[in-house]
Amino acid sequence: MYTALVIPSLGAIHLTACLEAVAGLNPAPDFKVLVLSGAVAVPPGVDGFHVLQPSQRLGFAPAVNAGLEALPPHVDAVAVLNDDATPEPGWLGTLGAALEGDSKLAAVQGTVIDANTFTVDGRGIGFDRWGLPIQIDRGMDSTDSGAARFVSAVSGTACLYRMEAVRQAAFPDGGVFDPTFDCYHEDLDLGLRLGRLGWRSAWVSGAPVLHLGSSSGPSMVLRHPWWLLANRWRALAGNLSRRALLTNMPRLARGEMRAVNTLFRSNPRALPVAAAVAAYLPWLVVGGWRRHTPGPRLESLPGGAV
Repeated sequence: MYTALVIPSLGAIHLTACLEAVAGLNPAPDFKVLVLSGAVAVPPGVDGFHVLQPSQRLGFAPAVNAGLEALPPHVDAVAVLNDDATPEPGWLGTLGAALEGDSKLAAVQGTVIDANTFTVDGRGIGFDRWGLPIQIDRGMDSTDSGAARFVSAVSGTACLYRMEAVRQAAFPDGGVFDPTFDCYHEDLDLGLRLGRLGWRSAWVSGAPVLHLGSSSGPSMVLRHPWWLLANRWRALAGNLSRRALLTNMPRLARGEMRAVNTLFRSNPRALPVAAAVAAYLPWLVVGGWRRHTPGPRLESLPGGAV
């Protein structure tokens, strides 16, 4: 399996630790891309990387798309890694073996561990009863064992995608992630699009990654809650059928209030942002319905949440 790696970055200080961890991967990726946007200087430790330097700041989704476009055509699988994540040496090999062992598997991730608390940050993405995206097992003990299990989507923090699958799920222009998401929930959206085509996503043990968490998002006091709230509706409207979305709107709206309440605890500006998202909601929904993506739309969320 010919494997590539894409790291999107704005040049934050933690990129150095990420590059050091990538240098220790065994097996190593066959092709590596660093998308360093925002006109920042190239750091040391990028030997062997194909470095892209867009002058404008790119969010996660457009930055990863740029990296994917730079891959050679014969790549079988591509890993995506946040610049604040440090995988263990065997991370890529474990994920690659999982893809090779299941021809229906499109995406796989290991346990992402919060570097501050050393508890689980996430073992894949699922939905709660209100249709809110959740990081599975967040806050639990990070002991890494157990059988593989299917999830709704893998986290873009640290994961591996089968290129055949993401090419099938791509937009008409060839983009894999929806650039309108910028940051947050673009990985959920891709997971749902893959599921619509019959592909599966999974968590596997034996591929731990330490993650510092979002160091820049919370500092963006307006954009951060906007992305979290608006992009949830983009993902739902872009993948659910109209009947499924409209029938379950009361439940989803209640989930929205829960999400706003959680965000408000750490960022009081989340409340006016939530009001703006509510006012813009018809355009988010219609935009999702008008989006052209392959596969039949979902009549319910995975796991029966909707």
